[in-house]
Amino acid sequence: MGKRKLFKLIFSFLLTGIVAPAQSVGEIARYGYEQLQGSARYQAMGGAFGALGGDLSSISNNPAGSIVFAFNEAGATIGVQSISTDSNYLNGFTNVEKSSFDISQAGFVLVLTNPSSKWDKIAFGFNTQTINNFDKNLFARGTNYNRGLEDYFLENASGISYDTFDFSNNADDEYSFLGNRFGYATQQAYMGLYTNTINHDDENSIYIADGLVGGGIDQIHENNTSGRQQLYSLNFSARYLQKLSIGFNINIYEIDYAEYKATSDKYLDTTSRLDQVDLQRDLNTFGEGVSFQFGAIFKTTDMLRLGASYTSPTYYELEDEYTEGLETYYIDSTDTIQRDAIYPNIVNLNGPYKIKTAGKIQGSAALVFGKTGLISLDYGKKTYSSSSVTLPYAVDTNALNSEINEALNDANYLRIGGEGRIGDLSLRAGYWHENSPYKNKAVMDDFSGFSLGMGIRFGSGSLDLAYTKNTQKYQQQLYYIGLTDSASIYESTGQLAITYNVRF
Repeated sequence: MGKRKLFKLIFSFLLTGIVAPAQSVGEIARYGYEQLQGSARYQAMGGAFGALGGDLSSISNNPAGSIVFAFNEAGATIGVQSISTDSNYLNGFTNVEKSSFDISQAGFVLVLTNPSSKWDKIAFGFNTQTINNFDKNLFARGTNYNRGLEDYFLENASGISYDTFDFSNNADDEYSFLGNRFGYATQQAYMGLYTNTINHDDENSIYIADGLVGGGIDQIHENNTSGRQQLYSLNFSARYLQKLSIGFNINIYEIDYAEYKATSDKYLDTTSRLDQVDLQRDLNTFGEGVSFQFGAIFKTTDMLRLGASYTSPTYYELEDEYTEGLETYYIDSTDTIQRDAIYPNIVNLNGPYKIKTAGKIQGSAALVFGKTGLISLDYGKKTYSSSSVTLPYAVDTNALNSEINEALNDANYLRIGGEGRIGDLSLRAGYWHENSPYKNKAVMDDFSGFSLGMGIRFGSGSLDLAYTKNTQKYQQQLYYIGLTDSASIYESTGQLAITYNVRF
């Protein structure tokens, strides 16, 4: 087989038609949101470090925070995350759990002093931390009396001429050609027709499906995700007259997101021509992004510190690749169950495309009670409403940006943290609350959490421990068109983090 033909069998570039499955309002919200991650001390105090600094993860909160270090310091964090997901889909209740482990943070700060100068101190820092851990599973099951996967394929086929399809052609070649020439929706329609999930009524020139939904469809939906969204912060800060500290970050982001999505319909009406339909898809999204960050901390008195920071929107360039397959069991004219399936040996590639996620402004205050403890607060706003996408075709770009403007709103957040010290032992607690980025909170509700932790110093080192717990309610829509029912999700996340730091 020649190299050119082999290449066609492996890759399909979707440059026309409706946007691909990963390009959605949900993607903008997913990559704009940041979980409470970082060092154990940072997590234990709810991430409220905008006016404090002095922690490696605080560099990514307020760039001026690196100037608070008295010594050079380096450290790393390991964490274990466990997510329990409760699903209510059409009055069917299920629960799944998933745990993951990773090295979630690492960094260092180098401090230089010059007491004879008004700019008496400068610092250079680097910190990397996970800002989103995508490792979670979702399982939903219920009886649907209104629609099934057949409706998803009918919607995709709507408006497409039946003459577009050549069923005498090799299935992989045809699937690839349709993707290249006409786009995603035409591929989906072809899969539905190839497997007899839907059919074409030649006499009336319409697409039809023969599944009887009135008797109910036992519907199972899985959505399992994995991967990380990682932040790398390159930092510089300086202090003026021992009062005003300013800082600047260049933030580099890396996304590696994987999703396995599968839906199975089993028709309960024994007279239905369709018996069972199974659709599955493996999606990977990857790419990089960049943002810029400015911050300041002002020491008004020995007790009171004020902080402010601005983080620009993050500009990503992303690519998607996915494979998919469809299998259908149906009753033929002789009342015999037949099976048709298509699993194209094709990796569909989309992109590169660009997205702009939310920027952030934040104000902070902290009370430091000498060596006995402190209380800190951050309050800020994320500008989700200014998010946007740039896709290969203007018509797709405009349509999706309109959806983003209609769906997303700016979101405020509050973080509160405290620390008490008894000699070399520190006890910590935190709380945070963030508004939903969605105008319709039925899609995603506000989310909040609490944290507890402790730390101990010994010589030039320190060991910190944190436990965080947060909950989230949202709606998981099965598909963008056709089968648009949603599962109500209640997600509970617990995380344990351990950090070791050393001063040098």
